[in-house]
Amino acid sequence: MMRWALAALAMLLTPAIAPPQTASTQQIFDQSLRRLQSYPVPPFAVWTATWHIRERPMGYYTGESSSVEVYRYAVRLSDGMENVSDPSANGKLPPATIEPEFLGPFAWTMRSTVRVPPVSGGEVMMLPDVAGLKTIASVVAIAKPSYTIGRGSQAVEYVDGRAAYHLELRPADDPRKHNLRDLWIDVETLDLLKAHFVGTYRPVPQAPVSPTDVTVYFRAVLGCWVVTRALWTYDDPPISYAFDVQNDEIGLPATLPDWLFDSAAYGVHEAAGEPDYLGVLLEQMRKAVKQ
Repeated sequence: MMRWALAALAMLLTPAIAPPQTASTQQIFDQSLRRLQSYPVPPFAVWTATWHIRERPMGYYTGESSSVEVYRYAVRLSDGMENVSDPSANGKLPPATIEPEFLGPFAWTMRSTVRVPPVSGGEVMMLPDVAGLKTIASVVAIAKPSYTIGRGSQAVEYVDGRAAYHLELRPADDPRKHNLRDLWIDVETLDLLKAHFVGTYRPVPQAPVSPTDVTVYFRAVLGCWVVTRALWTYDDPPISYAFDVQNDEIGLPATLPDWLFDSAAYGVHEAAGEPDYLGVLLEQMRKAVKQ
């Protein structure tokens, strides 16, 4: 029987230590990343995401349109492979896109055992610059950042009602690789509450690559520290897009079948008309939460 962790906020056991009043921006930055690394990383996760999409013509303004779309996801944290599909209308396995995760609840996970395969050609860079900030064995190691770190215009700002240090990051070199620009860090717990970074993005392999501006928000879910909301931009002339994505119904199954993360194997199950695996799991989650 699969053991489910219910999708509810969990009390965290990791001690929170506020920095001294004289802490430098570098100390706040380092301690926040250590705090982020202290949270557990699950082997698998499933969730739904609600996409609020705004389309606006570039250049001369002629109005805009908006839409809402819902997708289901499963991710394997050992290699970052992700399965995403539309909700199934007939109860059968729907077509799915299976590829490395680009931006989801666990995109900011920092562990040496969590690997996200590089995108071919290196054209699309939607991951934050945390690759060198990982745990090596049992030692928390934070690489010397390639940023000049300063305070925002205000010493303390508020993120969802929580007081936060606003750190502004300016890359000392290679701004494409070192893509962090702003971090908002809880004054009391040193948790990362909000982050802003830049990169490049395209929604599907055939689409043009566009510069993108990304802002993400964090919360505690099931004892993990995850991205629960992400906002980013994408330009495909003559249309400019803005995405506001809410990650919902996050669950942490102990295991998921390998075929969910292999396109060829998934196709065999789909062709056989098998039941919608993710749909069944998500429904089990909803029923468990209501009990």
